[in-house]
Amino acid sequence: MLSRAQIVDTAFGILSSYGLADLSMRRLARDLGVQPGALYWHVKNKQELLGVLASRILDPLDGSEADVRRSAADIRTALLAVRDGADVVALAQALDPNSLVPLRRLGTLLAEGGLDGRAAAWGARTLAHYILGSVAEEQTHAELFKAGLLDPAGSGGSDTAHSPEDAFLFGIDTILRGLHAA
Repeated sequence: MLSRAQIVDTAFGILSSYGLADLSMRRLARDLGVQPGALYWHVKNKQELLGVLASRILDPLDGSEADVRRSAADIRTALLAVRDGADVVALAQALDPNSLVPLRRLGTLLAEGGLDGRAAAWGARTLAHYILGSVAEEQTHAELFKAGLLDPAGSGGSDTAHSPEDAFLFGIDTILRGLHAA
């Protein structure tokens, strides 16, 4: 008997192995040995499935981060752990901006750090966009490199003297300085 857990586990496996482009409801049904219609008894549509996968990607985060910088770094790590993780979470975030607790928590941490409600909410949105965009770029570069379409030194004048994490944290620090200066 097909279950929601089987669907989510299989979808996560396809995502992890082949990427978001290969995750279709038809592919999922084929891998599960069922007709596509059988999936819709357990998930309303692909968007709902992507929301569940986004939550699963961010599940390793326990919410105990005491500061925004550490929380952002932990979100980055969780996204990088899954192929196309940033794209899946960005889609889920666009569909329901309040559904993903780790991203929502950024606003709470900013408010606890002294920002008023509006600044904390907008700051969290800015941070979420930065995190998702920078990780998506990092994941795209990795895929291009694997495909032989990007040389090891990268392209576009990237700074190879520092790690991608250093560059990411520089961006987070810059955003935080700007938020607190405002």
